[in-house]
Amino acid sequence: MSPVLTPPRPRSRPALLSRDVLVVVLAGAIAVAAVVGIQAVLRGPELVDRVTVVNETPYLVDIEVTGNAREGWLELGPVSPGETHNFGSVVDQGGEWIFHITTGPHDGGEYSVTKAELERGRWVVAIPRHVHARLEAAGAVPLPRR
Repeated sequence: MSPVLTPPRPRSRPALLSRDVLVVVLAGAIAVAAVVGIQAVLRGPELVDRVTVVNETPYLVDIEVTGNAREGWLELGPVSPGETHNFGSVVDQGGEWIFHITTGPHDGGEYSVTKAELERGRWVVAIPRHVHARLEAAGAVPLPRR
């Protein structure tokens, strides 16, 4: 008679990471992701230090700007006739900047400038002649030069 041999049970391997260590690592990863996400939200939009507008028209103009997506207009402000004005800390409008010019109730229209052109021009933009012509045709009243 031969005895029946039963193989011994295999020993269980010790866990590489205990459950407690795994929980701590997972909680840490979640905390880091939350901090990075909150920081991105709180950082706000990218800003351009300065945008300079040159107004060679005889009109006191109001200028606003938007991006290609036209998700809303950012009012820059007025520029007196024949003057240059620096607007500081302007929200970056992306790859294309669309400027809209008015004087009082008269619409001077829009013109666009790429971000690359603005960078090459050191963020200086002049109001184009066609805006001047459009304001003149609309009956805008020129201000006397100082």
